Amino acid sequence: MLLFCGRRLLLRIEGRSMQPSLEPGDRVLVRRLGQTAAPSLGSVVVTWHPKRSGLRLIKRLSRMDSTGLWLLGDNPAESTDSRQLGAVPANLLIGEVVGRLPLGESEQSR
Repeated sequence: MLLFCGRRLLLRIEGRSMQPSLEPGDRVLVRRLGQTAAPSLGSVVVTWHPKRSGLRLIKRLSRMDSTGLWLLGDNPAESTDSRQLGAVPANLLIGEVVGRLPLGESEQSR
């Protein structure tokens, strides 16, 4: 799911790579980052997958260096991240998560 709200995106979490911080079905508000803005270490960011076009990754930023962004999932057993992919080029960064909307009560019962 992708909604546009000005410079922000509303995305729905799929997969379990960010558990327990984010659960499948949660919605997150993502602030797009411009060329000059940089996310802070430890923040949760969204990037384009470096090897699969059209697929987005949501991971925690663990390090930034000259090779790119080092991204890790909070659930290593369920995450494809920099442990497998290496550094993700900084130009693939979409934005930083600035809010979370937990799965609603009505959706949990489905």
